Amino acid sequence: MSRTLRIVWAALLLCVWIVGCGGNGASAPTARPVAGAGHDEHDHASEAEHVHPTEGPHGGHLIELGEEEYHAELLHDEATHTVTVHILDAAGKAPVPIPQDAVILQLFLDGKFVDYALKPVREAGTAGASEFAVQSEPATDTLLHAEKLQGRLRVTIGDRQYTGVIQHTSHAHEGHEHAAHE
Repeated sequence: MSRTLRIVWAALLLCVWIVGCGGNGASAPTARPVAGAGHDEHDHASEAEHVHPTEGPHGGHLIELGEEEYHAELLHDEATHTVTVHILDAAGKAPVPIPQDAVILQLFLDGKFVDYALKPVREAGTAGASEFAVQSEPATDTLLHAEKLQGRLRVTIGDRQYTGVIQHTSHAHEGHEHAAHE
């Protein structure tokens, strides 16, 4: 066997060994999807102090925008078929009004992404809005009942476009009250 072929085989066997011996027991940690790229080197000892909120001030799911520069809170009301997004600060608590005509919710349905334009809910005399909503039965049903939900939220803040990832599987809702998000 040539030397190059032996190196290729050794690398292939090493990959199979690493993947095959990674363990898949119940105690294996699971990774959550991350919107950002890469993993910066940092000290994990302080991560207990750096808590990532998962629920917004209105009881909805938080979506990270950028490197936690902003958050969006996603709510869905099955009774009215309304999907609402609140644009929030880096801590995921305070509203951040933006002067946009819409934010775009993209949900993966029937093999393709479907866009839903959420329009601003403005109070009279305000220049921007931090709350955006759309009334859509298909969007609400997908958010509530999809076995494997995949989606994105596109938001422009200032001169920068942010894309937040929306993803969960049906088991992620076990023990979860949907009424809390209405």
